[in-house]
Amino acid sequence: MVRFGGSGFSLEGMLHETRLSMTCIPPSRSLKVDGVAQTTSSDYLSKGRILWFGSDDLGIVSGAAERRRRLLDSAGIQLKGSYGQDLKIYDRALRSRNLLLREGGHAREIAAYNIPLSESGDRIMNARRELVNALSPLAAAACRGIAGESLELEYQPGASQPLLEDLLRCRDEELRLRLTRVGPQRDDVGIRLDGIPAGAYASEGQRRTIAVALKLAVAGLIQQEHKRPPILLLDDIFGELDPPRRNALLHGIPEESQVFISTADLAGIALPAASTSLRLDRGILHHI
Repeated sequence: MVRFGGSGFSLEGMLHETRLSMTCIPPSRSLKVDGVAQTTSSDYLSKGRILWFGSDDLGIVSGAAERRRRLLDSAGIQLKGSYGQDLKIYDRALRSRNLLLREGGHAREIAAYNIPLSESGDRIMNARRELVNALSPLAAAACRGIAGESLELEYQPGASQPLLEDLLRCRDEELRLRLTRVGPQRDDVGIRLDGIPAGAYASEGQRRTIAVALKLAVAGLIQQEHKRPPILLLDDIFGELDPPRRNALLHGIPEESQVFISTADLAGIALPAASTSLRLDRGILHHI
């Protein structure tokens, strides 16, 4: 947190054998791994694996598809070595292609972006499909453990594959609408709770449970892949969970995880015996 009256903050520490540091003085930000500056957050997260739980995670379930794509992208960057690079290639090609479409560029100029767009797009969609398939049983197990309910995930691609064929098929429509209509930028993940679409019908408590189950699934997958759990940051997520669900959430955290929890009230939260508790009072931390 930035101290009142301060211009920014700096944070540094060891994650296993890797030294991570971050300095943020808005609007600029600097990320370093072992003293070497990282050009993007993707490069940083591929080495410093961190998973954040927050109160606005409800948007993963009921919000726009972009929130669900962002969850997959965060997992992909930390699990698949080339995923972040594919995202950058695709984003650059998509921006350039959409600019030409908006400005009424020549069809030949627009078509020049089809190859880089389709090659990186196919790799992204394949990776996302694999991620959803791998996350589905872990998320289902977490949801059963927390609430005793059945959770199902379904990858919904934003294009047919190979993507190049879909781009050619939609060429006339895209020229008319001046926008790229197909591709992973239109991907989504279908979420069903006990067979019912969760985004439309789940209660707030159920949506929070689903969001937590999804994040626990990502943590479990990272631990399976890298043999080490990510650092977990839990920011005031217990408010809508009753005591049994809170305890089930804490029980579902991967073993040997380092977990940071922020909350306004510790009542009803059964922390592990070895936990360290601190209270922030008027800018000063006190041991409880």
